[in-house]
Amino acid sequence: MYSKTYSKFYQAKTSKIILLMLAMGLFCQQLHAQQSGSIYLDSLLSTAARNYPLIKAKRLQTQGLQYAVKLQQNGIIPSINASYQVDYATYNNITGMIYPQYITPISGPPSKSNDYKGTPGSAAALNLQWEPFTFGQRGATVELARGKLKNGQADETLTIFQHKIFVINAWLNYLLTADLVKVYQSNISRDAYHLKQSQAVVSSGLRPGTDSSTFHAELAKAQIQLIAFERRRDSCLIVLKELTGGNLPGTPVADSAMFKSLPVVALNADDIEHPEVSLQKTNVLTNELTLKTYKKSLLPKLTIWSVGYGRGSGVAADGAVNNGDGWRFERYNYGIGAQLSFPILEVFRQKPLFKQQQLNIEASREQLKQTELHLNTEREIADSALTKAIQSARLAPEALKTARYAYQAIQSRYQSGLISYYDVIQSLQLLYQSEASVKIAYWGAWKSLLTKAAYQGNIDLFLNQYGK
Repeated sequence: MYSKTYSKFYQAKTSKIILLMLAMGLFCQQLHAQQSGSIYLDSLLSTAARNYPLIKAKRLQTQGLQYAVKLQQNGIIPSINASYQVDYATYNNITGMIYPQYITPISGPPSKSNDYKGTPGSAAALNLQWEPFTFGQRGATVELARGKLKNGQADETLTIFQHKIFVINAWLNYLLTADLVKVYQSNISRDAYHLKQSQAVVSSGLRPGTDSSTFHAELAKAQIQLIAFERRRDSCLIVLKELTGGNLPGTPVADSAMFKSLPVVALNADDIEHPEVSLQKTNVLTNELTLKTYKKSLLPKLTIWSVGYGRGSGVAADGAVNNGDGWRFERYNYGIGAQLSFPILEVFRQKPLFKQQQLNIEASREQLKQTELHLNTEREIADSALTKAIQSARLAPEALKTARYAYQAIQSRYQSGLISYYDVIQSLQLLYQSEASVKIAYWGAWKSLLTKAAYQGNIDLFLNQYGK
């Protein structure tokens, strides 16, 4: 007696332990699927940010703008030019002033008459020019270069953000089509079962022979639809491959975790500036710095110069010609000086340019307002769409539950010969559509959350919930 009681107790306890282990196994399996999907999405995003050509181009452009800042900062470095020249020319010359453009000066002292005999000459010089004080002009150009760098960085950030949205959107499309393929496969299995069932009912004489032909046609139609959805799934995968730069990070993990949980409505998201707004603000800043640079160009310039050079000529001071002296230096000179220049009338010439740039500034400010207005509108629409999408997704399983119940009831009645094949086909279509509607509704809720994140400018709104 005691032995039988202990045996029953042991069996009951063992059964509970087995059920608990199975439940934990299913939970761990579901958790692993969620984590795998989330981890794979992270790898998709990192691979795309690293390999997509457009992002790489923006990154290289930003690096180029960093060197543009260094170039303007190097304006404090003086320029030193070393030169050496030899020539062979006549030494006819006339003293006096001449405009130095388009006419090359002829060497030699003034001559009494024309002499077309040539004589050699040579010269070497080391010339230094330095602008240590620019009265703010150099600082303005450096600031402008930095403003353009900020603009490039903002453009790169916006490009990366938008591309992440594209990648996640393509990933969600792939998950939906992959799960719809599973729904179609289940539909094909049910059609195949009903084909066998109808053949048995026809053999028993309960139904006419056209039933099996009809169910065979439904099976063929379901197989055609499956092929079409497999093509869509493959197309989504190809698009995803392109967005990652041509190489997917391993085999895609088409988990179904997204269709088992819904996102949480988070209308009060963190106030993060949208990357597009940041880009527009840098456009305004760049235009303002450009105008500042234009105005600084009207300030005076201080230039310090120095030169040291040697010269040789085949013509002596008394006019005697000695060609050998032209190949070596006979005289050495140096000089140092400073020049302060004022562009007196430049302000009148530049006035239309200043007005043009001021209008560019005003235009960029209006573009900033337009961007903010558009984003605010889209955020409100996204908030409403997310709320409604979640409400719809919560109702979809109830419709599926009803469709399954109706299908099971009709299936039993058909086996008894009480209803026609048409009722079975109708229930099959309703069941399939309900199963697909649940997938699409959950997918729509997650897509709405992604849309909200896109217009909020904070992709973490999506990533913090997906796969969690």
